[in-house]
Amino acid sequence: MSCAFEEDLTAYVDGELPPPHRARVEAHLGTCAACQGTERLLRVTVARMAELPAFTPSPSARRELLARVDALPPTWRERLAHLLKPGVLVPSAGLATAAVLALLVAGRARVEAPGLEEWDAGALEVAANLELVEDYEVLGLDSSDDLEVVENLHELGVQ
Repeated sequence: MSCAFEEDLTAYVDGELPPPHRARVEAHLGTCAACQGTERLLRVTVARMAELPAFTPSPSARRELLARVDALPPTWRERLAHLLKPGVLVPSAGLATAAVLALLVAGRARVEAPGLEEWDAGALEVAANLELVEDYEVLGLDSSDDLEVVENLHELGVQ
């Protein structure tokens, strides 16, 4: 169900909506069969929950539950809050700055591209016929093994 009033139905059934909002939900319920069904289901569920006997957990059950909650992994907010602590943020920012400077310095050193005479003949043939390869929809190469097959298609007499 994707009705705009769907999220308001629980508050409506619980009597928690302010009067103007409650009136809009009631008007909508008069026209929406899906929301009427959801409202009936919510009311039945609330009534059945009220029939259940009261439950008070034992102290050991409470301790076990709290231990399980403590064992849960931290939420993303807790992780973010931890990362933004000055004791973590300042050294991390310093390390990131050092890494950026190292990349900038390393980027100044040029790496010479291999000359055409150093390339594999099969790779040169594939590069020369790349448009032909694309026309045959041989794209989707997932590994170097696939590329090797394409490079050696000429040995199979495939044109």
